[in-house]
Formats: sequence, C-alpha cells, structure tokens
Amino acid sequence: MEKSVREEESKDHAAWDTRPSKSEEISKRRDTAFTVALGKLLDTHGNIESVMQTGEAFGRGLFAEFIQEKPEEWTMKKWLDVTMKNIFDPMGTSFTLAEIENDKARSLMTQCLLYENSEEPHAASLFTYGCIRGLLLSAFPKGELLMGSTMALGAPVTEFTFKTTASYKDRFERQRVKNLFTTTKKL
Repeated sequence: MEKSVREEESKDHAAWDTRPSKSEEISKRRDTAFTVALGKLLDTHGNIESVMQTGEAFGRGLFAEFIQEKPEEWTMKKWLDVTMKNIFDPMGTSFTLAEIENDKARSLMTQCLLYENSEEPHAASLFTYGCIRGLLLSAFPKGELLMGSTMALGAPVTEFTFKTTASYKDRFERQRVKNLFTTTKKL
C-alpha cells in the first residue's frame, strides 16, 4: 500500500506532503454535517458561531471514531500522522506540512474539496476550521489552531499553525477567526 504522506527530513526541519485518497464514507458524513451547519446558519439568522460549533463537533466525532490507536502521550508528529492517514486523506484534503516539532507544526492546506465544491465557500472554510480545531483539541485540550491566510478571502491556500499548548494570545484565535468571517459579510 502506498504511503499517504511524502516525508522529507533534515537536521533542522521536516516537511510532509499529503496524498489524499478520497473516501465516499467520510466525504458523505462531512457533506451531511456541513448541510446541518448551513441549516443552523439560516435558523440563527447568520450567526456563524453555529457553523464553527458544528464543525468542531464533527471533528471531535471523527477523532473518536477513526483514531483507534491512541498513544499514551501525543506529539504533534504522531497526531499529524494518524489524522492525515485516517481522516484528512480520505476526505480529499491535501496539506503541505512544515516545521513539524513535538509541540507545533505549520501547514498549508492546498486542497479542500468541501471549499472547492461548495456554493457557500465562506461557510465551508469556517466549517473546515472548526473541524480541524475539533480534531486538534481532541488530542491536545490545551492546544489551539491558528489560521493565517484563507482561501475564503482569496488566498491560494489556507495557512494553519497547530499548537499543542496555546499561549495566552493564542486563546483568542477562535474569536479572531469568527470576527474575520463576520466582517467579510459573506455568510
């Protein structure tokens, strides 16, 4: 079986490129959860909190179901390895990961089928952020997902930094992302 991650390592850095292999089962679940999130968005008259919460719950559910072998102590590399192989690759989501350390990693999401195929790309981006955050917090409850650029605002890729332990400033990231999507007035 072909490995789903191409890995390059040197003394000072590691970089991975994922090789997604879409699974209909996970993709259908994602699409269903996203449809629920859109329904909640309409029911709450545009309250984007509902999209983030639905995405986070979906991510936590995926983690509980598809991450069977949980190490005694998670590292960022272990978490990335199993989530890429068991969740992101089957969803058809592609990442280039760099600066992979025990407590953080930087990534560029280069392909997100939900975003690419959605009639509501801004909501899809927010849902995806929530999903990834839910996955991360399942392994690292004190962690945080930081978002740099986003496809929803015209960038060619979405930049994420995964942290196992959030700083005081990092704890405001979720609200910052929410504000970013609220001010775009696209949802």
